[in-house]
This record gives sequence, structure tokens and C-alpha cells, in this order.
Amino acid sequence: MWQWISTILSFLSLISLILIVKQIRDTRVWNKIHFTYTFFPDALAFESIEVFLDKRISFWKRDSPLTETEVKALLGKSELRDDELHLLGKAFDSTIKKDGIDDIKNELSEAGRKLKLYMNQIESYCAAISSGVIISETAKNIYSYKFKRAYEKAKPWIDELRRRTNEQGLYIELQKTIKEWYPEIKGEVAHY
Repeated sequence: MWQWISTILSFLSLISLILIVKQIRDTRVWNKIHFTYTFFPDALAFESIEVFLDKRISFWKRDSPLTETEVKALLGKSELRDDELHLLGKAFDSTIKKDGIDDIKNELSEAGRKLKLYMNQIESYCAAISSGVIISETAKNIYSYKFKRAYEKAKPWIDELRRRTNEQGLYIELQKTIKEWYPEIKGEVAHY
């Protein structure tokens, strides 16, 4: 009789253990799905950065990557000629103050800081994808177009930032994620 009860209790313990393992797996999957949607910054805050960049450098309106002059202006370390600054200032949205060289420099400097913030947010999300915290396939379905366009447009800026800092690892998680989602991007050289 005791042996029979012991066998039943052992069997129930095994079933409990199996259910616990299943629950842990389900929780891990749920957390990954949850992080996929909630890890990214608040949409309204992110949109405000996008609007800011669009008003200064037409970041989302453009079809081409940032120009060499724009990259220099956004990094703020190189001196631009007044004619280059005026040319960049003409591209500003009409609501942006651009009366003098100092106004244009300030706006471009602020745009450079916002671009860095924007790209750092994307890089953090891509690092979470690489580490397995976020489901890559779901993230791809939601953000792939946005990430790819941001990467392609900011590529000259990223390259110059890497060159100036002598740090090839800058924005490498974004680069890896884009390569995973879009295996071939024209003209891209692997850095990893």
C-alpha cells in the first residue's frame, strides 16, 4: 500500500516538475515578446526626435545618405565655410530660426546631438536583439524598414564617427541586425 502511494506521489512530483519547466519556458517567451514591444522608447518621444531631424536635415524626407558637408556639420568638429553653412541653413524648415551663422551652427549642433541620441536608441534595441532579450523576427516585422532607412541615411555619419574616434565598434549592433535582416546591402564591408 505504501509503495503504491509512494509511486503516485513520485509520479505527481514528476508532473509538477514538467509543468514548472513548461511555465518557465512560457514565461521566457512571454518576456521576449513583451520586451519586443516595450523596450523601444516611447513612440511620441521618438517621433519628436524624428521631426526635429527632419526640420533641420530632412533626415526622413531624403532618399540619399547624409552628405559630407552635413556629416561635418553634425559632428561639429570641423570648421565649415560660411557659404556651406548658409547652404545647409537654406534646407531648414521655414519654422527654424536661421538669421545668422551662429543660429545655423547651433541648430546643426543640436541636430547632431539628436541624431546621436536617435542612433543610440536604435543601437540599444539592436543590442537587445543580439543578446536574445528581444525576438529578432518580431522586431524585424515591426522596425526593419525604419532601422534600415536610418542606417542607410546615417551611414556616412557613422563611418566618419568611427574614423574620428578610431572605434570600429560604434553602432556595430545596428549593423549586425541590418545584415541579419537584409543579408546584402550594396557597398557594405563587414567590420565583424
